[in-house]
Amino acid sequence: MDNPFVKTIDIIADTISNELKVNQEEVFRFLMEPVKEEYADFSFPIKRFLNKPEDLIFKIYNNLDSNNLKLVDIEPVSGFLNFKFKEERLFEKIIDYVKNGGVIKTKKSDKQLTIVVEHTSANPIHPLHMGHTRNTCIGDTLSRLLSARGHKVNRRFYIDDMGRQVVIAALGFKIINENPLELSKRVNIKPDKLVGWIYAVSSTTLDALEAKKKNNMEEAEKLAAVLTKLKSQDPSNLFDKLFSGLSSLSDPEKEISNIMLNYEKGLDPEKSLIRSMTKSVLNGFMDTLNKLDINFDNWDWESDIVWNGLVDNVINLAKNNKYFTKFKDADALDIPSIINELVKNDQQISKIINLPKGFELPPLILRRSDGSTLYTTRDIAYSIYKFNETKADKVINVIGADQRLPQLQIRLALLGLGFKKEALNLIHYDYEIVRLPGKSMHGRRGEYVTLDEVIEDIKNKAVEELKNRNPNISNDSANEIAEKIAIGTLRFSMVQLNSMKPLTFDISKAINLRENSGPYLQYTYVRALNILEKHGKINYDAIKNDTINHKLRRSMLIKALKFPLIAAKAADDLSPEDLVSYLVSLSDQFNQWYENDSVIRENDYGIKEGKALLVELVKNTLDEGLYLLGIPRLNKI
Repeated sequence: MDNPFVKTIDIIADTISNELKVNQEEVFRFLMEPVKEEYADFSFPIKRFLNKPEDLIFKIYNNLDSNNLKLVDIEPVSGFLNFKFKEERLFEKIIDYVKNGGVIKTKKSDKQLTIVVEHTSANPIHPLHMGHTRNTCIGDTLSRLLSARGHKVNRRFYIDDMGRQVVIAALGFKIINENPLELSKRVNIKPDKLVGWIYAVSSTTLDALEAKKKNNMEEAEKLAAVLTKLKSQDPSNLFDKLFSGLSSLSDPEKEISNIMLNYEKGLDPEKSLIRSMTKSVLNGFMDTLNKLDINFDNWDWESDIVWNGLVDNVINLAKNNKYFTKFKDADALDIPSIINELVKNDQQISKIINLPKGFELPPLILRRSDGSTLYTTRDIAYSIYKFNETKADKVINVIGADQRLPQLQIRLALLGLGFKKEALNLIHYDYEIVRLPGKSMHGRRGEYVTLDEVIEDIKNKAVEELKNRNPNISNDSANEIAEKIAIGTLRFSMVQLNSMKPLTFDISKAINLRENSGPYLQYTYVRALNILEKHGKINYDAIKNDTINHKLRRSMLIKALKFPLIAAKAADDLSPEDLVSYLVSLSDQFNQWYENDSVIRENDYGIKEGKALLVELVKNTLDEGLYLLGIPRLNKI
């Protein structure tokens, strides 16, 4: 059974699209623009397309009538077509819809795609920290939205195991001669945290040695202070062995280069060492991500992309390509020529690639003179692999704003190599950094706040708040609820703003139960649930249609029924913040309404049942909305 509200909007959009020869998606966007409630529920700017809309109005009425959906009044006002639902007729249809098992779900797309969402993809050298949290929450929320929209979504994590940072951490383990996973079990420390400490000590020691070599004593003293702090965090008397081993290396850079080159060739012992270390970190990642209910369909190793010959394929393609060049004695692609010949001369490509004005790019080096490849080369190969392996229509890379240049270079390289479809459908979903008040993050020095620590901190504050509200709550119950509040707090906070706005995460504000937070949505959901439990089973046959002849009730009905369209637009626009804003607004409206218009104390039985249906609609909407945001639902709070 079709949702009568959504079907009405579909018929209106279809009719306008067909009659005006305007793309249906464009019509839908116009209809979804905010409109003042007193004038209309939806509006369309007819003045942009027609001077006299009477024939169109007649056509819309006819199409609605033939579908038994005479639910709206249409009025042309100041160049707009205003659509206002006849509340009693709409309510009657909704009663029947819910009575027969109808649910409030995201509107499915007419054009269902295969979409890859690659996100998180943190360097496997330390635990996930607050710098990764925005990425992972955005990526998973986008995946949920797109999946709810009906698309086939493939979630991927790219394991960057070939970078210099990984090699430095591996060098540390080589010197102490320990297996990362076995050592972490022996000293009872999470493996990603252990690797993070080894990496920080190794990196800081090497930098301190280099500073001394250059006689930069001020820098050397700063790094010595960092090393003293890191020594105090030693999990198992490892520091001295690690420090002396690194200090005794005659040529640390040569050692790093050898490990890097041998690993790129897939040679042991480097292969076994780096693989085992990286896997131990990934185990830690998975433990953390499981707390957030975040999963991946594929974990892709950067090294596999190299060892399987995919990077060599890219190099060979480039060598036989007109844009191949030499730059600084290295194999490269002539990016300036690609821009001039393929981008600037094609309006469609130019619009999609969207080069910044006055922005000049140098040639892109693919392979250094020593035979090693750059991470952008491997990313080009990986991009082709993601499209080919999944037959994807689109690939979305959730990667920080600081990677705009490499991501742009990858798209231009794909274009130059003949992968036009891939270049135009590779989306860089960028985001700005997360700040914690009073905290600085520097992975090379072991300075970061881990995601595990933040979750635990929020959880402890939530337990304290719960016990203040209810001194009789058991510890087990308080901890169980607080864990879900912590996840709700984090996931809401990471997607509530446009991704291009820097985000400052303040726990005390983020945990607020009374407004604009994850816990506020959880609280509102529990409130609706409690009302329905007190009320009992709804008698749909007894509901009076005129229940809805009340300003706040009508407003809330329309608001709740808009969810399928709001969620659909949030998915299409890749804008989870729009769904967040909508759910907060719905919660505000619901809480304001219920405090002034009780369900349980209503004397008129038919009105009481109608009010209970409104609560059920809001509860079901919040249920679905919370799921899309990855926020756990609570039964009590």
